Amino acid sequence: MGRKKGTTGRRGKRRSIRYEAVEEPAAERRDAYKLGAPPSIMLRKLALVEALDRLAAQLGAHARAGTVEVLVIHGRGANSPGGVPVLGPAVRQWCDEHPGLVARWREAPARWGGPGAIVVELRRT
Repeated sequence: MGRKKGTTGRRGKRRSIRYEAVEEPAAERRDAYKLGAPPSIMLRKLALVEALDRLAAQLGAHARAGTVEVLVIHGRGANSPGGVPVLGPAVRQWCDEHPGLVARWREAPARWGGPGAIVVELRRT
């Protein structure tokens, strides 16, 4: 199969008949759906103990830095053994058990991960 007419073969360029090609930075295209999202902690595909250790360390660092909200991405758990989520419930329970660090948490909006993430509001230290 050949190339389509009018394509340059370069990613990141949009062509138009009337206007010059416009370069879109890759980071802006990839993260456009996360506009306004707080800093994030990625826990997907980690073992439970490793994920909770990373959560504690990074939430503590964010609290010391004065961050108010953090997006914790734990995944939906669709590939967990038996299809039962492991990280999501454990992360929520961990947040409930650490009221000195976590003021409250809520499920993330759909554009930030929906049921696969939570937004954690940290206590000021």
